[in-house]
Amino acid sequence: MTSETLASIRRNALANIVPPPKLRLSEWIERSVFLPEGVSSLPGAVRLWPFQREIADAIGDPLIERVTLVKPVRVGFTTLLTGAMGNFCANDPAPILSLLPTEADCRDYMVSDVEPVFAASPSLADVLSDESDAGGRNTLLSKRFPGGSLKVVAAKAPRNLRRHNARVLFIDEADAMEPTREGPAPALAERRTMSFPDRKIVMGSTPVFEETSHVLRAYAQSDARIYEVPCPECGEHHEIRWADIQWPEGEPAKAYYVCPACGSVVEERRKPAMVAAGRWRVTRPEVQGHAGFRLNALVSLLPNASWGKLAAEFGLNVTK
Repeated sequence: MTSETLASIRRNALANIVPPPKLRLSEWIERSVFLPEGVSSLPGAVRLWPFQREIADAIGDPLIERVTLVKPVRVGFTTLLTGAMGNFCANDPAPILSLLPTEADCRDYMVSDVEPVFAASPSLADVLSDESDAGGRNTLLSKRFPGGSLKVVAAKAPRNLRRHNARVLFIDEADAMEPTREGPAPALAERRTMSFPDRKIVMGSTPVFEETSHVLRAYAQSDARIYEVPCPECGEHHEIRWADIQWPEGEPAKAYYVCPACGSVVEERRKPAMVAAGRWRVTRPEVQGHAGFRLNALVSLLPNASWGKLAAEFGLNVTK
């Protein structure tokens, strides 16, 4: 056997024992998570929108302890959250706690999102299987799996939180949670993570009342990222705001974007390319370990979030 043959055998042997490179969470979700019929209007492999990818990667970054998302509806946060949950269950097992406003929300989330998505995704199909149920401990809202557990609890009853510790905490619609006799539910849930030095806390919500908003308070303590898109004409990046959306009087369906830098009129058909070329800008770089993201529906690529439809809704709400 020649030295070249021995060297080739050695290289092949080493290649087989080297672990594959660790995927970013956004990459793992797009490779591993599938949406079934009935959960999404676009069933099949998840394709994250451009602004979702950095949010996902922050959730998957072990150096980031907290992720906060100030969100509207129609930006796909539930799918992103379910994908992140699946990654922890399959690849980084831990006690996971998901906090939602009410018991009905918890049941609906498990039945309408978690269970169908896990069942449709080969990498997740057996993770929460009843076959792993030891002694009948699995229920709809409480699942055990090798190395960890998943519990989905309602914020209304403080006793739900006292009974569970978690390394990974997901809080959805924090501003819809009513105060309890023992204090704000998000704060109570965070206490359940204190014993884990590598904890992860993910909070997302649509703000309700600014003065009492949990998510706005958390965002103010983060590195406060905003999503900016380039103008197709001048190339300057700006956050799309309502102040820059205009339409002919009485015709909100014809809404368009006006670049605050050059004044160019940008039609809806150009939005997908703008959003695809967008970027998150950190406005408080001195903050470390807490990634905060602020989104509005004006960057959503869903058909029912076109500028014209949103402008019509905005005008209707103003006149009420």
